[in-house]
Amino acid sequence: MLQTSTSRRRKISTLVLNPATQHRWKLLLSCVVWLLLGAALAAGGRAPKYEAATATEPNSSQKSKFDCLPKDVQLNEVVSYSKTAKGNVTVQQTLIHMKAQCRNRKLTDAKRREIRFFRPSCWGNPPEGYLEIQQRENSELQKLKRTFTVIVFGCNSMIQ
Repeated sequence: MLQTSTSRRRKISTLVLNPATQHRWKLLLSCVVWLLLGAALAAGGRAPKYEAATATEPNSSQKSKFDCLPKDVQLNEVVSYSKTAKGNVTVQQTLIHMKAQCRNRKLTDAKRREIRFFRPSCWGNPPEGYLEIQQRENSELQKLKRTFTVIVFGCNSMIQ
């Protein structure tokens, strides 16, 4: 009986120490790691913690502070895009930077000028007559800037 247990130990030790077997285990482990990485990339490429950190959900105090915001504008909308998602500037960040407040149901800046939002046309391949569209938008923007503080939404260069 003692002889069989030692022979089993030798077999087990030779399996573990055998270089060919070690190579197989390393290959199997690396395949598992690659499969897990592939699944993570297919799921969006980001961990859930990263998504939660970059999603700028306005808290209830900010929502109530800017409750006079126009219906077509959300606090977490991006005003200015950067190369990374972390560098994007949102409506909420812009309004806080401008020290905006709701006064008489109107959104105003620190100088009590009413704040308006402007969305220029964004396209990847410009349509025919795009210069006329840009001229019309620029003249409309200049008119708004004479009377109001204007927040201009930028175009996402990654989409264009």
